[in-house]
Amino acid sequence: MSESLKERIQRLEQSLAHADQRGENLEQELTQAKALAVQAGSDADEFLFLSPDLITDSLPRDRMRPAFEGAEFDALLEDIRANGQNDPVTLRRAEEGRFEIAAGRRRLEACRALGRSVLARVRPLDDAAMLRIQFSENERREDISALERARWFAEVKGRLNIQAKDVAAQFGLDPSTLSLYLRLARFPSEIMERLRDPRRLAVLRARRVMEALDADPLAFQRIVDALDAQKDPDPDEQVDTLMRAAEGREVKRNAARATPPDRRHIVHDGQRIGTLTRNGGQWMFRFATSISEDIIHAIADRLPELMPPAQARPRKGAAKE
Repeated sequence: MSESLKERIQRLEQSLAHADQRGENLEQELTQAKALAVQAGSDADEFLFLSPDLITDSLPRDRMRPAFEGAEFDALLEDIRANGQNDPVTLRRAEEGRFEIAAGRRRLEACRALGRSVLARVRPLDDAAMLRIQFSENERREDISALERARWFAEVKGRLNIQAKDVAAQFGLDPSTLSLYLRLARFPSEIMERLRDPRRLAVLRARRVMEALDADPLAFQRIVDALDAQKDPDPDEQVDTLMRAAEGREVKRNAARATPPDRRHIVHDGQRIGTLTRNGGQWMFRFATSISEDIIHAIADRLPELMPPAQARPRKGAAKE
């Protein structure tokens, strides 16, 4: 289940001494292990080869589903299969012989998919250090998206239970930049789930969508309808459709215009309040679970104020003049 770097070198040397047709592969593994030991120097004891099943992830999510599939992830799989894992993941020890990951989630998942042990550097890290390492790795990534970064910051703020300005100071961000990310963290999940690759939505475009949602109560349903009407679009085409629908521009569709459904999502400030649905001859409104009972009752109390005066409504069966 686990093997230190020194133990692996000794095992490979012993296996190579009695090698048959697998000698070439053993030599390659041994060369890589020795090179890693030289590079690690006095820290070599921190390097282990572990079963991926021993590793858990307790930090805020910094990766969306498309990061673990598609051409980029397949290329990573093939590289590790052909050349081995050259860059270790970073872990800390947890209870009962398990480990928690700080950085290297795609490498971990690639090793899991290949059914091989993962090379890891195990360091004594507290919670703050784990978050700093995760953030540092994200800063070096070229493919990190606005929405991935936004949701990560929002979850970190919630876990640390500190003010936004303190989060910005801890990670070296301008407070206005963090404020933008926290706003983008409220990007509706109903829209994000319809995108094949939400990482294609850049920060400025995501902000424009949020501004449209805030300014136009019909924008949300318009976006959902436009995305649902597309048939097998590529990710960039979806983002283009999203922007056109959000801003009320003509939407290019590769399918016949869909019949508007008898359903309307009500959104305020990027948060879904509930869903209005036609059921036969009646309309039903279901509040989102995130809406508190106090707000629900306050909305119910306001309903009579929205009704037209009684004398303006014709009585049932009244004669028309």
